[in-house]
Amino acid sequence: MHNAWVSLILFAGLLGSVSATVLAADDLKPFPQSESGYRRVVIRLPAVDTPDDRRVELIFGKTLEVDCNRHILSAQLTRKVVQGWGYEYFVLSNVRGPASTLMACPPDEPKRTAFVRIGFGTDDVQHGWLRYNPKLPIVVYVPDGIELRYRIWSADQQTATAVSE
Repeated sequence: MHNAWVSLILFAGLLGSVSATVLAADDLKPFPQSESGYRRVVIRLPAVDTPDDRRVELIFGKTLEVDCNRHILSAQLTRKVVQGWGYEYFVLSNVRGPASTLMACPPDEPKRTAFVRIGFGTDDVQHGWLRYNPKLPIVVYVPDGIELRYRIWSADQQTATAVSE
């Protein structure tokens, strides 16, 4: 009888790990396929103890050959929702530029390769800041040639109290 229970527990554990793998493979099923000229990029976040103390910064850009000036691209990031599921995804469109400052560079300064970021406004999604949610993938559709990098920010556990004046 003991061996039957051990076998049942092992089988349930195996079934649980298989279903978790299937879920990870199927978590993109609700999301649309990429349109021509776009790629679907996905970020899967690891589970953490305090997800509310974290944010994800999306950093869009392109590697270009640049001079001494400051360079920037512009674009529009739109939040969309998968019909019937309620899952959000993002589409980067209208990429323009690069624009740059117009300083005179030293004549002997060679050009260099650099990641040129896309600048956004002040709205969180427009600025590329998202809530940390390890339960769902972050799905973004980017034009071919555009790279998506990301950074995870976490809050200090210590807080301070504001003083009335």
